[in-house]
Amino acid sequence: MRTLITGGTGFIAAELARALLARGDTVVLFDIAPNAERIADIKSDVILVSGNLAYSSELFNAVRDNRVGHIFHLGSMLSVPSNANPWAAFQANVVGTMNVLEAARLFGVAQVIFSSTVATYGVGSGSRVDDLTLQRPTTMYGSCKLYAECLGRFYRNRFGLDFRGVRFPSVVGPGAKVKHVSQYYAWMIEYSALGRPFQCFVSEETKGPAMYFKDAVHALELVSRAPFERIETVNYNIAGITPTPSAKELELAVTQVIPDASISYAPEEAIMEYYKTMRIEVLDDTCAREEWDWQPNYADLITVIKDFVTELREHPAKYGL
Repeated sequence: MRTLITGGTGFIAAELARALLARGDTVVLFDIAPNAERIADIKSDVILVSGNLAYSSELFNAVRDNRVGHIFHLGSMLSVPSNANPWAAFQANVVGTMNVLEAARLFGVAQVIFSSTVATYGVGSGSRVDDLTLQRPTTMYGSCKLYAECLGRFYRNRFGLDFRGVRFPSVVGPGAKVKHVSQYYAWMIEYSALGRPFQCFVSEETKGPAMYFKDAVHALELVSRAPFERIETVNYNIAGITPTPSAKELELAVTQVIPDASISYAPEEAIMEYYKTMRIEVLDDTCAREEWDWQPNYADLITVIKDFVTELREHPAKYGL
């Protein structure tokens, strides 16, 4: 199978690439700013294409020239950069997704798997959301992702494209460099594991659903393998770590694993504005569980922290450390 991953050297994408290589795929990584360190161990095994999702010709050439049959569309501009530059976010996240779907339609790509976000929820969502909860995002990032979910559903209905989307909570993993509203989760663990103090930019009581990056890869693989006829919901919530911890509960878990961790709080107003409307504590993933047998392998917070620390200490180069 010849598979293209957009955002191909990001921390989820690089781990997905390793999993796809292990199953025998030919893997093409498409990225606007390739991170060589992240894929150093597999660089000779993949095809690396530098390109911009917003430029259709660059993406079309990558799909055509490499005879791509499947696409995992993970490339996007994240929440804080998107709010800071909504015009660039539109090009990356909306135009970029349209280009992915058009490439699939024009060049006979069999399947597109899309990574969406719980940020598509917002005003009035409440503490528990399911796949039928009204989505009213308050951020540019969430707005773009919601439009892309709808666009993918349209291409599925209008052109018969096998489009499937997974709605990620905050994905927690080592080595992420770009700040976004929920990045405190991963950085609290990472800074502590590296012996650095961490000043948390949300309040102690802030809560937001999260999942471990290895489970994110597991979900992408699993949904891609499900029989076409079982995919009814199309865009799916997927839950990870349960129950959802507050920032303070995360801190206590981190100090249980890393007793000398130094963590303080300095909530940032712009990020806390987001959490005023985003109060999700339970991400109901019943549809994913029923339609393609989803369940996380890393639902326990302590297990996640221990594996995260092990990853950092055993593979520092992979995470740019």
